[in-house]
Formats: sequence, C-alpha cells, structure tokens
Amino acid sequence: MPFLVDEAIDYLVRAKNDQRLPQSYLVTGPIGSGKRELVRRFFAELNQVKTAETHPDYHLVEPESKSRRILVEQIRQLEEALQMKSIGGNWKFGVILDADRMMVQASNAFLKTLEEPPGRSILLLLTAIPEALLETIRSRCVQIPLRPAAPSQPDKVTEKLLAGMAETLRRQPDTVAGALTVARLFQDQLALLRSDIEAQHEQQLGEQTEVYKQRTDGRWLQREEERLMVLTESRYVGARSALIDQLIEWIGEAIRIRVGIHEGAPSGSGAEIFAEQHSVPQLLARYKSLVELQENLARNVQEALAVEVAFIRAFGPEEDTVPIRGQAGLSATPP
Repeated sequence: MPFLVDEAIDYLVRAKNDQRLPQSYLVTGPIGSGKRELVRRFFAELNQVKTAETHPDYHLVEPESKSRRILVEQIRQLEEALQMKSIGGNWKFGVILDADRMMVQASNAFLKTLEEPPGRSILLLLTAIPEALLETIRSRCVQIPLRPAAPSQPDKVTEKLLAGMAETLRRQPDTVAGALTVARLFQDQLALLRSDIEAQHEQQLGEQTEVYKQRTDGRWLQREEERLMVLTESRYVGARSALIDQLIEWIGEAIRIRVGIHEGAPSGSGAEIFAEQHSVPQLLARYKSLVELQENLARNVQEALAVEVAFIRAFGPEEDTVPIRGQAGLSATPP
C-alpha cells in the first residue's frame, strides 16, 4: 500500500533506529506525491541537518540534455562524488530524479554502483514510471511507493499568470493587442523562473566551493560549475513547458465548460467568459496552437517569436482575419 510522505519517513526512521538501513531505495509515485520531499527529509533526519539539496553530501542527478535524458557521464560523476569523503562522517546521498530517463549506458553504469555502493552512502531512485527501469535495478532496491495527500494546486507563478491573462482578455477580447499583452505576461513569468533557478544554482555552487576549495585540485568544482550551467537551461525548459501546460489546461477547461461537462471553473480563472465567447471548433483551434507551441520550442525555434505567434492564435482574433507577423519565418526555422 502506498505511503504518505510522513508515513514513509516514520518507516525509514524505524529502519535507522533498528540498524537495518538498506543502501538503495526506489521511491515511486505520481507527480505531486512528494518523492523529492521525502528524500530531502530523509537526508535531514539521517544526518541531523536542516537542509538537504545545498548540502555537500547530497548529490542529485536529473535529466540535463536537450533530450531530457540522464547520460552515462552524469552517473560517472555521481560515482566520483560518492567516493569522496563525507563531511563529519555524514551519510552521503546519491539521488537520481526521473530515474526512468536513464539511457541504457547510464542504467548499466548505475547497476554496477548498486552492486558495490560506496561506504556510508545511500542511493535513491525517484520515478513515476518504475516499469521503465531495468528489472535488475528494481530488484536491488527497497521500494517505497508514495501517494499524494491532496490534489495539487497551481503555484504562485501560474496563479499570477492566469489572473493577469483573465483580466487582459476581459478588457481586450480577441485582439492582437490583448494577445501580445498576455504573451508579455507569460515572458515576464519565464524571466522570473529563470532568475530563481540561476540564484539557486549560484548559492549551491558557492556553498560547495567553500567546502571543497581546500580538498580538491579544482577540477571537480570546475566540472560542477559546468554541470550547473547546463542544468540551469534544462530546468528552465522544464519550467517553461509546465507553464505552457497550465495554459493548455486553461483552454481545455473552457472547452469542457462549453460542452457542458464541467460545472464551474476555478474562481477568477476567466475560463467561463472565454468559453462563452467562442465556439467549440474555435476553442479547439486555440488549444491546438499552444500544443504546437510546445512542439516548436522542442525543436529549438526562437522562443520570443514562437510565443508571439502562438499567443496571437490562441488569444487573438480568428486566424483568418489577421496576418501574423513572422509566421512564415517561424515555420521555416530548422529543427
């Protein structure tokens, strides 16, 4: 039976107190079930520290490449980090986020680490799709399935964007000016997201530099700096994709309202008004424009132009009534 995060923590603490702590875990559960929170709390409890992800003994691997895959080089860097001496005899954590995204070579390399884990280290794989992992990996891990405590709520970034969008579309419905205003609101939120990610990574690098500057020859810190630069872009792309998904869901909500299968959208979302203003075919066309935006951005088209074109199609006048600047240039952009 899946655990809540608090229940899983109790289970892990009992295992620690009974001195029967395994060195490898597979933490599974849907988005919002608290997989990452569990691992952070487990690390803090085990080592009696307040923070986890900025701690030098907490080593996190997650998809970084453009394909959102975990590469063998990342696993080798994790192995090297786990071989280093811990701070004050702490337990070292090797955490693989979205472990189902490991490439074959990365999986095989990690399997060797599972078979002979470094001393005083704990390996944790986090995934919503455990079936995608090698059976030989799953069989070597203690599985901890999680379930969400409650349905997830929009974060503050999404709430702010949806509120601004609803107000703009109320004042300027089906206009190019209104659509471009919404596009600017979206890009402003993206800029804040990127700034937050960069600040987190700068703090992490600074803390690691302070700890390791007297203990390595500098090459490890150089590689860590390069890794965080790549990771910044990867996390930004993921955050951007999630924000677009929220807009897609917003139009999906309007479609459900329009066809009468959903009574009442979230308060202040504006989806009800948007549904009243457009037919189902029109809403579907606008929905499709944001889906195509995701696809275009995955092909590395120019972000600002792609957003402008998509938002005019999604929130502006009907497409056959207005020429869209840059449309031909966007479609001609190579992948």
